[in-house]
Amino acid sequence: MPYINIRLGATLNASQHKQIYTKTTSLMNTIMGKRREVTVVHIQESEPHFWSTNASTLEANDPIGAYVDIKVTEGTNTPEEKAEMISETVKMLKDNVGVVQEACYVVIDDIPANSWGYNGKTQAMRAASTL
Repeated sequence: MPYINIRLGATLNASQHKQIYTKTTSLMNTIMGKRREVTVVHIQESEPHFWSTNASTLEANDPIGAYVDIKVTEGTNTPEEKAEMISETVKMLKDNVGVVQEACYVVIDDIPANSWGYNGKTQAMRAASTL
């Protein structure tokens, strides 16, 4: 039940949205082993001038500002899976939105099972009920 928040300093078209939703969900499934039916992808867009690197705002023709925050249950993925996910996420962004700035961050947050809920139950409660 991962949640992926993709923040971009660009405005995308409908086709780009669909490609990013589809590819991110696929990466979460194939690399991280997460079920597609509970994978949520949220894209937030803003104008380039709302982004800055080294205190300089981005301009329309600059590489796109990007930040991706991935939330998963703690202990459900290996360091190798996380490294591959980070690498493939940046590649996916470049393939779908064009050139992204060098300061493109992908963060994987490992949330403790007792602090991460789905449909009103913590992951710890859900895991206990399947035993």
